[in-house]
Amino acid sequence: MFRVRLAVVLFGVLARLIGESHQALSTFGVSNTRPPAAKPTPPTARSCSHQSECAGISGSSCVRTPYDSATRCLCGDNSPPVNGQCEAQTKSLYHVCATSDECGDELICGVPNITSTAPAHLYVHSPQEKICLCDTDSGFKEKDHACSDADILRTSLFAIIIFSCLRKLFQ
Repeated sequence: MFRVRLAVVLFGVLARLIGESHQALSTFGVSNTRPPAAKPTPPTARSCSHQSECAGISGSSCVRTPYDSATRCLCGDNSPPVNGQCEAQTKSLYHVCATSDECGDELICGVPNITSTAPAHLYVHSPQEKICLCDTDSGFKEKDHACSDADILRTSLFAIIIFSCLRKLFQ
């Protein structure tokens, strides 16, 4: 009986860890009465096709927006400049940088590897221009226009829990 209860508890814990968010879990018989979330609107920033087109806006970079495939002159936090000025202290993924100190957490400043298979939004930069990139040496990978190691952490926790429980069940 103890083993059955333990298995049920473990299944609940694992379902919680594996789920993408708490909203993925639902209750039977309860309908979703919340209205659909409004899609974010793209920032109203100047379109660009090369980094040099953003030179007049201090602290901005020609980057792909997370909302669509357009490249625009955006501040380091991906917000549009206000009156031609950017106030963001750190820079996000693909923003022009001089050192890694300018880039946010999980990012390093480096020269991108632009090849024939590189995404189109990297072609706005010159081959020698440094930009903020995911710190792959520390385990971060780009996913959905952001750096993340959540998959590594989730998989590790899942494996630890499974092996611990299996060990206890078969002792």
